[in-house]
Amino acid sequence: MDRPVLIRDVDVPWDRYSAFSGDFAIKCTISRSEHGSDLALGIWELEPGQSTIWWLSIKGNEDPDVSMRFGRAYEAWSCAWGVLGGGFTFHWVDRHGRAESGEDGSGDSFYFALNWRYRVENRGCTKARFLWCMAPAA
Repeated sequence: MDRPVLIRDVDVPWDRYSAFSGDFAIKCTISRSEHGSDLALGIWELEPGQSTIWWLSIKGNEDPDVSMRFGRAYEAWSCAWGVLGGGFTFHWVDRHGRAESGEDGSGDSFYFALNWRYRVENRGCTKARFLWCMAPAA
């Protein structure tokens, strides 16, 4: 799109994705398909104690343990999150199996580097939300 667009929260539906327990909600407010943007933007929500499944940003990787992939044909992408409310534990594993984790809360940000696997869990007792941004857009 070659002009500014205001996207109202109420006009964008939530999509449901599998979690280790139940499912969690993702809202994509800006996308390539809707706006022609090379940047994607949206919101994720996780219920208390809920954890996402593993996903990855490894180009061409067909890891059978990963249930969620983003990007066109598993294209390499960059992603960042800003925590809007609640607290998260981020888990990441490199292509050699080395695992790390970190905790963040409201106002903190996290950058998802390429070539890693990721999982996020809501460690709090309230619904947690974060704003995500991805490029190139899926």
